[in-house]
Parts: sequence; structure tokens; C-alpha cells
Amino acid sequence: MAKYITINSSDDAGNAHIDIDKILFVETNSSTAAKIYLMDGTKHIAITGTGLTSGFGANVNAALVTAAQTSWTNAAVPVDLTGMTVTAIAIA
Repeated sequence: MAKYITINSSDDAGNAHIDIDKILFVETNSSTAAKIYLMDGTKHIAITGTGLTSGFGANVNAALVTAAQTSWTNAAVPVDLTGMTVTAIAIA
């Protein structure tokens, strides 16, 4: 069964669900920009927000570990965004 991390964006009606098997690594470029690279590293999910250097990458990694360790009935694990705000999510 597929497992997902979820990221809530303030400009979106719901959460973005990202398949954990598709994530290669996370990079925080600045307090306002981060990237979640997918599989072969040529595509990424661009995250825009505020306070992202407060642990966005570490929190995505923690959510990945939690998702991998949960039972199949818990398919989605939210990324802890305490102290951060995600304002936009885009695939690039």
C-alpha cells in the first residue's frame, strides 16, 4: 500500500499528498524556498513559504520515517509545520 506525507498550503483548499516512494531528498534553499526532489533528481516540488529554515527538511525526513514505520491503515502522515507557513506548492 502506498504511503504519503501531507503538506498543508495556505493557498490551497486541502493538503498536498506526496508518495514517499517518489521522494529522493529535500533541500531548503532559504527561509522562503525549499525543494523536494523526486526519483531521478530532475523533477522537484517547489515549496514557497516563510520560516522554512526552521526545520522544513528535517520535518519532511521525520514524516518519511514515521510513514514508513506506520501500519498500512495509516496511509498519510502530515509534515510538522510548526513555526513555518507554506504558501504555495508547485511541480517543477
